Amino acid sequence: MAVEHLYLSPHLDDAILSCGGLIYAQRQAAERVSVLTLCAGSPEQGALSTLAQEYESAWSKTGDGLARRRAENAGILSDWGVQSWESNTPDAIYRAAGEAFYYKTRTDLFREPHPRDASSLLPIWEARVKQLPVGVQSTLLYAPLGIGGHVDHEITRRLGQLMGEAGWQVWFYEDYPYLELEPDGVAAAQCRFGDRNWTSKITPINAQAKVEAVLGYRTQIERIFGNETELVHRVKGFTAETACAVNSTERVRRGLAPSGLRLRIWRRALGYHAHAERLWSWSR
Repeated sequence: MAVEHLYLSPHLDDAILSCGGLIYAQRQAAERVSVLTLCAGSPEQGALSTLAQEYESAWSKTGDGLARRRAENAGILSDWGVQSWESNTPDAIYRAAGEAFYYKTRTDLFREPHPRDASSLLPIWEARVKQLPVGVQSTLLYAPLGIGGHVDHEITRRLGQLMGEAGWQVWFYEDYPYLELEPDGVAAAQCRFGDRNWTSKITPINAQAKVEAVLGYRTQIERIFGNETELVHRVKGFTAETACAVNSTERVRRGLAPSGLRLRIWRRALGYHAHAERLWSWSR
């Protein structure tokens, strides 16, 4: 029986940002891959919150930021032969109960999800997964660990845990770039699952392929990375750091340059020996 890889992506870039190297490797091996973007819907008609206006302004100065984001994601996944699915749930910056927005500030996005928001979305998202032409026995599901605590990532994490407890085989990926900004984020995220025994799997990747895909998300480059050059250095540097666990040369170089700044300078000047991404699975 052929295996289907199904990635649960909170937003229209998270699957590639976090797992682009793994997805590329799976497609190079002619394996079937699909991505379900959960927060891909349009906001309801009406005034946007100040927070939503700030994000939309960063995505596009011409008012078509969400449409551009959808087009970016669809194009990148299509180029790799990845099936793209979407849920019609709007991003957290748009969601509200009546006229009261759940998340009014950026700080709100990184607090516990609003109880009404989370409780209403989980059954909708679970039903959306079950609508897809995939089966519990033939599908490997990939969900975020929820590193960084963004509400959309956290609710997606809860969905992954729910599916795992229902018998699906689930791998949890490290949310990038949040882990880059929160070095202890893996342990903090895993605590949210309760008492679990965790196993990691590190996969070597083609970092250049991942970089080229991430560069396709034009609306996100300035907001996340500042510029293209910094994007290349950060993605390659982070995946090289992950590869230290499986590549002795990268590991030795890190040992010789324990300073973060010195290590970054060495890698940028001398290049890289290996790149990788890491997944986690749990058992009770």
